[in-house]
Amino acid sequence: MSPQVVIVGAGLSGLACARELQRLGVSFLILEADSQPGGRQKTRLIDGFRLDHGFQVVLSSYPTLQRLLPAGRIIPRRFDSGAWLHDGARMRYFGNPLERPTALLSRALPLPDQVRLAWLSMRLFATTDAALLARCATSSDVSTAGFLSSHGFSRVFFERFAIPFFGGVLLDASLETSAGLFCYYLKKFLTGHAWIPSGGIQCLPGELARPLPLPFLRFNEHVVSLRPGGRSLPAVVTRSGEVFQASCVVLALDEPSLQRLTGGGPSPSGRAVTVVYLESSRPLYREKCLVLPEGANRLVRHFVQISNIDPESAPDGRFLVSATVLDPQGLDHEALSDTAAAEIAALFPGSPTKPLAVIDVPYAVPLQPPGFAVKRPAELPSGFIACGDWRRGACIENALTSGLEAARQAASHVRGIS
Repeated sequence: MSPQVVIVGAGLSGLACARELQRLGVSFLILEADSQPGGRQKTRLIDGFRLDHGFQVVLSSYPTLQRLLPAGRIIPRRFDSGAWLHDGARMRYFGNPLERPTALLSRALPLPDQVRLAWLSMRLFATTDAALLARCATSSDVSTAGFLSSHGFSRVFFERFAIPFFGGVLLDASLETSAGLFCYYLKKFLTGHAWIPSGGIQCLPGELARPLPLPFLRFNEHVVSLRPGGRSLPAVVTRSGEVFQASCVVLALDEPSLQRLTGGGPSPSGRAVTVVYLESSRPLYREKCLVLPEGANRLVRHFVQISNIDPESAPDGRFLVSATVLDPQGLDHEALSDTAAAEIAALFPGSPTKPLAVIDVPYAVPLQPPGFAVKRPAELPSGFIACGDWRRGACIENALTSGLEAARQAASHVRGIS
């Protein structure tokens, strides 16, 4: 019996779509090109270390994820609500001003910038998520850099906090990304705690897929073309030549994959990231937080001793450091590791590290300039629906909600033609 809906892609959006169809009583089949679910959420095991593809964190302020995750299946390892800021001379701790009002007494940032940040935080706290994301689809949206400058933030704030932290979050050291999206992220960090799943980020899609019956997930099925409906049902064709028909097809893909499959013009570019992993026999520091080196031109945008947060990410007696690099500057992996290790050693003398691995992620997030949410993918034939993190902002919550919305559209379509 043919499924009512075929889902192409078992990333977060595709899995959320399947979970919602399952709840609505609509039959489905997921076709995934990879050998396992997850999309860009991958974890690699090397020499007893668990290495994620990119520094990816979860926020407790993501309600959709909390609702979809099976209770008790994931062990969250929480970060402290703050970061070490290095001002070029010494390390200073800066905490969440909403959680720690005493953060305003810190010398990590100039007092006027801390007051501006606290005021902005209160404004965001009183603004709905929907209103913040809606700004991303307006002509009045500006860049993050322009937004912060217009609010009077200083050069020190940019170089000591905004670029190291949000440059790494947005994978955009120039902060050209939508201010609407920046405000949404800032609110989520202020109102929730960052955490990672014990066992690596790939545990998330693994647990989202767990309640789905295995016969309805087919891996190593690379979809290469679409067959629009008409007199027959919409269908997709795999590399092996197999054809899958359904009343509706959901394309839960990243933007380049979607454009290639639909023939909607040149493949859009996205933002890349490289993660340099280093190991050490001694801890660099004890806190469960990021380190933000000052300066706009550093190779390492920010780094974290990830084994402080999740001890199971490293073998006993060893420590794992994850360093985020946005511009590898043409360096090969060996030179990249050496340079990253030297930059980190300059901040933590006497705590030697050695290279472990370098992971390149050529497409980590879509480009998200001001007003990016106005953009729509190529027109799809009747019976086809697209979803993904490119719709409203690249984060776990938005990827999941995009999949849920696609499922509801698909269910409505199925019921409308039955």
